[in-house]
Amino acid sequence: MKLLYPIFLLLFCLNTTTYAQSFNETMPHDGMTRSYRIHLPPDYSPNSVLPLVLNFHGLGSNAQEQEIYSQFSPVADTAHIIVVYPEGIDNLWNVGFGGTTDDVGFTNDLIDTLHARYNIDLESVFSTGMSNGGYMSYKLACELTGRIQAIASVTGSMVPSQLAACNPSEQIPVMQIHGTADPTVAYNGSTFGAPIEDVVAFWVGHDNCEPVTAVDVEDIDMTDGCTAERFDYLTCDGDNEVVFYKIDQGGHTWPGSPIVIGSTCQDFDASDEIWKFFYKYRSPNVMVSNNDITSANEIKVTPNPFSDELTINLPTQDLVAINVLDLNGKIVKTVVERNTEMLVDMQSFVSGIYFIQAVYENEIAMKKVVKQ
Repeated sequence: MKLLYPIFLLLFCLNTTTYAQSFNETMPHDGMTRSYRIHLPPDYSPNSVLPLVLNFHGLGSNAQEQEIYSQFSPVADTAHIIVVYPEGIDNLWNVGFGGTTDDVGFTNDLIDTLHARYNIDLESVFSTGMSNGGYMSYKLACELTGRIQAIASVTGSMVPSQLAACNPSEQIPVMQIHGTADPTVAYNGSTFGAPIEDVVAFWVGHDNCEPVTAVDVEDIDMTDGCTAERFDYLTCDGDNEVVFYKIDQGGHTWPGSPIVIGSTCQDFDASDEIWKFFYKYRSPNVMVSNNDITSANEIKVTPNPFSDELTINLPTQDLVAINVLDLNGKIVKTVVERNTEMLVDMQSFVSGIYFIQAVYENEIAMKKVVKQ
């Protein structure tokens, strides 16, 4: 099976988005110079203890492309967390196929390095990744038990031999996001990847969870060519959970990404959902946000993605202001209307990601939107 990510398409689609708080760093490991890209929240202070999310790129990709494709840095800004995008040797991770690099040892040392440099909370370290990066997150769950508090795999799996040998000394919360029409990491399995439902079943068994029924994810974008179900295994030992997003007709893609390659589900934002999942397993020593806007002041935006204009629906009681923010958190438009349903002209804005911000007397609600 060829796992190489369609990088030429990704490069063609990427814009010149940069993040002021993102930069590259290096560290020595095993006789090599290893690199990674780190993103700090705008109000970062070395006196604050913050969680760490490791976000691993896919095979053939790299750290910066994973930052742009997954759009996890804007999530980190509003959640007040640190996210790091490690760089694999030869653009891959040694997860049981391809290469002999000790990537588990590198990750272990990377956590220590980041703790020394940025005061990360060692009890709030999480791992996610795309494709080969999803495999890597599972490898850490198997082999770096105790250092990683929860993992999430997007379009990744486990090598069958690893699935058979994996025996973590502790239970760990797991999220899996996968499309049934993934042409790269096959949903029903291959030589290089166990069937996705077998992977989920393994972690459900390991965490001793009770079975649940599926809940349909609201089909908010009927033009994306796919729908999604969410399986929540909530009754597990040690207050752990296993969550599985099954995307019917979904491809080898990151749901919610503004870079659409094939069948990309836009009914939920993978980065948002992953952080909300991780948030539950952070240490009580850190003060962060779960980015959850499903409150009394929830914002609803249609269509999303949009072209020239969008409609905002939200409660107006105690509403102070409605703003449109860019990726850097700068207000680029203020909505003057104060109706429960407002039509907003965005024709003059360039394509990209924006945030609708509703400021209430006791709360700020946010909603990510994408202009095509």
